[in-house]
Amino acid sequence: MSITNQSTKKWPVLNWIASKKLHLIIWVIFIFYEAIIVGLINGKFGRLTPYVLYYALNITTFYVHAHIILTIGLRKPRQTAWKLPLLLLTEIAAYFCISICLDYIIINYTDYTGSRKITLDLIYFSAPLYRCVYFMCFSTGYYFLIRYIKERKKTEELEKQRLNNLIQLAKSENAFLKAQIQPHLLFNTLDFIYQHARESSPIAAETILSLSEMMRYSVDNNKDKDFVLLAEEINQVENLINLHQLRKNHGISLRFWYDDEIRRIKIIPMVLITLAENMFKHGELLKPAYPAEISIKAEQGKLIIETANLIKKIKDHSGLQAGLENIKKRLAYTYGSDATFDYTADANHYFRVTLSITIKKNNQL
Repeated sequence: MSITNQSTKKWPVLNWIASKKLHLIIWVIFIFYEAIIVGLINGKFGRLTPYVLYYALNITTFYVHAHIILTIGLRKPRQTAWKLPLLLLTEIAAYFCISICLDYIIINYTDYTGSRKITLDLIYFSAPLYRCVYFMCFSTGYYFLIRYIKERKKTEELEKQRLNNLIQLAKSENAFLKAQIQPHLLFNTLDFIYQHARESSPIAAETILSLSEMMRYSVDNNKDKDFVLLAEEINQVENLINLHQLRKNHGISLRFWYDDEIRRIKIIPMVLITLAENMFKHGELLKPAYPAEISIKAEQGKLIIETANLIKKIKDHSGLQAGLENIKKRLAYTYGSDATFDYTADANHYFRVTLSITIKKNNQL
């Protein structure tokens, strides 16, 4: 911490003076100017005490008028017509009362030798009325000046925010275009490899085709689709199964069955395929005695998706939990109480998932 910051915290008055430095300089110049002018006109200069007391009153009036009277009086436009005049009259009356008190103190408790007396007539009140209105007028100009500065700062901040939004929008559009271009180039490349590998290496070509279709489906459904046909998800799961079968030389034991009528039901995308991916990633699918299963059916007005697979003997299944929790949140957000999603591992180390969604008219074609 710097020495300046330490001294500021230790002496808060210094901090206040620093923040009001411009005000203090202007008041010093103004008071010095008025004192010189009045002294030259009258041919003599007044004593210090009256100057201190009256300028304390006038400066207080200046700030009270700007920060309290006008702020309250103009806060609600519908009430300004009656509230502002009432506040102004109250302010002038308070100025008269304080001015009388100051005159009394100066005349009776200082070494005042002038001819001024408290007479409570029009001539007596004309001087304080002029000074009161004089400082109120200056204060009104100050009030509208600070309002203008605040509105200008607010406008500048809004303009900066608008420019930042435009910059962010431009960056987003650029990123979106890049995101469109990059998959397009990738798919063209995969198609080129597929065409050249189809005759010389049919298995590799089939693998590339399945991979390309799955990636295209994933990219398309990361855009603005809220629902897709279950048939599309089924096709991609079949591509995924085919891809893994090719990798494992058709050694994967997996039963995938579904009723044909469910293909026209709509569902949020990337649910069924995520369940299948979790099975391949975390399941033991190479034991014919323990085949994995994926079943999809519709019964009693509900779409039911069930999966079951033997769990791999590894310690870390955090990725499995994360994927399933993501599905659970998406289902809750979209379907609410119309969907239930449960998963558990039984005593035989079989991991089972059950998803049930109420079928509504808008979810069918």
